[in-house]
Amino acid sequence: MNTLAKRIHNITPEPIRLHFEGGDAVVLAMRSAEFFQEAFQAEGVDRETDTTYRMITDGEDDPLLAARETESGWEVVGEVDAVEPA
Repeated sequence: MNTLAKRIHNITPEPIRLHFEGGDAVVLAMRSAEFFQEAFQAEGVDRETDTTYRMITDGEDDPLLAARETESGWEVVGEVDAVEPA
């Protein structure tokens, strides 16, 4: 089980702060966070920009990736390297 995904799951439904490689961060109001055996999927909204984000990982050894919804589809933001309560 991915450690960062487990942290998101434990904090949800409270808001979370995701930190990305490269130093960017975003605060999300969480809508969902679910495990499917080792795989994980979560969704939250940046209330400042009303942008929906999705986080996914296939398991412990895979990175936790985040993408944001755009007018033309989903755009990968990058790999999440830290999660904390907002």
